[in-house]
Amino acid sequence: MPLNEQWLSFDVDNQRCHGMLHLPLEPLEKPVPCVLMLHGFTGQALEPHRFFAHIARAFAANGIAAFRFDYRGSGNSEGDFSEMTAQREVQDARAALRLLETRADLDRARFGLLGLSMGGMVAALTAGLEPFKALSLLAPTKPQHMLGVVRQAKSESEIDALFDSEFAGTQFPPVIRFNSRRKVLDFGGNPVSSGFFKGLLGLDSVKSAATHQGASVVIHGSDDLTVPVAIGQEYAHALKTRLLEIAGGNHTFDDLEHQNQVIQQLLGFYGSSL
Repeated sequence: MPLNEQWLSFDVDNQRCHGMLHLPLEPLEKPVPCVLMLHGFTGQALEPHRFFAHIARAFAANGIAAFRFDYRGSGNSEGDFSEMTAQREVQDARAALRLLETRADLDRARFGLLGLSMGGMVAALTAGLEPFKALSLLAPTKPQHMLGVVRQAKSESEIDALFDSEFAGTQFPPVIRFNSRRKVLDFGGNPVSSGFFKGLLGLDSVKSAATHQGASVVIHGSDDLTVPVAIGQEYAHALKTRLLEIAGGNHTFDDLEHQNQVIQQLLGFYGSSL
C-alpha cells in the first residue's frame, strides 16, 4: 500500500533537524489534525521496534497527520549528543511546531502532542509553553528521576565536582561508564555532559503539565522497570486525567500485543479529542 510521507527538515541555531511527516492517504479536502511526536532519551524518531513509525502510520490511516523527528544530536539530525539538554529538546519541539504551523494542509487548531519517556517529560514542558488541543504521555519520566547518578548533587557546582572527580567510588549501572578523555558519562555509547544534569535542576515537568488546558491521557506499562508507574500516576493526577496501565508492559512496550494496545488507545484518544 502506498504511503503519503514526506521528509521535512528545519533549523535550530544553525543545526538541522530531520523528520518524517505522515499524511492521510485520502485527498485532503480541508486541513487535517496533526500530532507532534517526541522521542525519548538516547532514542530517535523511529524508537525501538519502529514503534513511532507504527503509531504515525496508524494515525495517518485514520485521518490524522503525524510528525516525528530527531532532536539535535540524535538520529539523523545535526549536532552531538553531548550538547543535549532538556531545554534544547524543548527548543527543538517548539521549532518543529513552528514548521508545522506553516503548512496549509494542517489544522493548527487541532494539533496534538505525544511524548515517550524523556520525550514525555519534554512534551509536558512544551505543553506548558504552547497550546495543544490534546496531550498524551507514554511512560513519562521527570527531571528528579533523570538526575540518576548525580541525584545527591544539589547545585551546578556539585555536579561539576562529580565530573571533575570522575565519580570516584560511584557504582554505575552496567550501561554507564565515565569517559575521562571527553569528560562525559558514556550511556551505552551516548556522551552525556554535566550540562544535561545541570539543566535538570529546578525543572518541574509535572507542574508544567498541570497548565495544559486540552484533553490528556497518560499510558504506562505496569512492569516498567526504567520509569516507575508511580511517575505516570503523578502526571495523571496533575493533568486531572486517567492513567491507562498496560498490564505486563515494560518501558518501551516491547511486546506486539502491548504495542497494539497502546496504538488502539492513542487512536481512540486523538480520534475523539482532535
